[in-house]
Amino acid sequence: MIHKSILGICVLLTLALLAGCEKKSPPPPAGTVKASPAYVEYFGQPPTPESGTCFARVGFFPLRSDPGKVRPVPFFLFREEGQLELLLERLVSGEVTFPEESALFNPFPVGTRIQVRSLGEGGIELALSLDGTAAEMSNLTAMAASLTETAVQFDEASRVRILLAGASLSGMPADGFVHEPQRIAGPDSPTLLMVIGNWEQGAADPEEILANFDRPVTIGSFRLRDAAGQEVKGNYYQSVFNMAVVLHPEHPQAFREGISLSAEWEVIDALGRQGKGEGAFRLQRHEHPVAKKE
Repeated sequence: MIHKSILGICVLLTLALLAGCEKKSPPPPAGTVKASPAYVEYFGQPPTPESGTCFARVGFFPLRSDPGKVRPVPFFLFREEGQLELLLERLVSGEVTFPEESALFNPFPVGTRIQVRSLGEGGIELALSLDGTAAEMSNLTAMAASLTETAVQFDEASRVRILLAGASLSGMPADGFVHEPQRIAGPDSPTLLMVIGNWEQGAADPEEILANFDRPVTIGSFRLRDAAGQEVKGNYYQSVFNMAVVLHPEHPQAFREGISLSAEWEVIDALGRQGKGEGAFRLQRHEHPVAKKE
């Protein structure tokens, strides 16, 4: 992801070397990026991919401290058609997770499904499907805020009706939910979310280690150390959307799920917000299938 949960968001293509590593001059970007007004408002101009066309959008997730409020998270999509449906499906699918210390959480239980139907004249209907136990324990206010604010960034949605198990969501206005600016909390300073290892299915050692940030950033400095305080050696890169530092470790056999790693970072986002910090992280495991040979 790269782990597809971050923020779904950190799709790794060709990697550019970080400052401080061996410097090479990459070819001029040949790709294009199209950002929604919401993305530009919260995160500035997005990075440009080296090839193809991508679409920078935002999804909204609730605050742990105030589930009625939501905060934007960047998403990058590679399909122009059906983006509203695609983004809402990614929102509820469970692919986006947050560590316990994060200010955000994903309110949608694993296995949540969603169907999107246009009602015309700016209205859309979102039909949620959860199992009984999950529905009883879910924070429906947080779900409604997350879905509504994510949907209304698209021109075709200004009113959102939400159904749960075929019935209107409790507390929903007769005409549906609408954009409420007061429930949106703007992004804080950029920060490191988690450290993930990418394992090929069945492999003993990870192929790469990823330090995932909560948005695209420019790296001022980054250090990763093991439990003994020794700096981890290897080749360091940055993902094409600048949301992760990627390490190809010199000694991959030293990395196992759950080991403790410490990171220090200084970064800045596209709107000039600076982030600086250090912390301990447990290495999370992402396992991807072995590629089939043709």
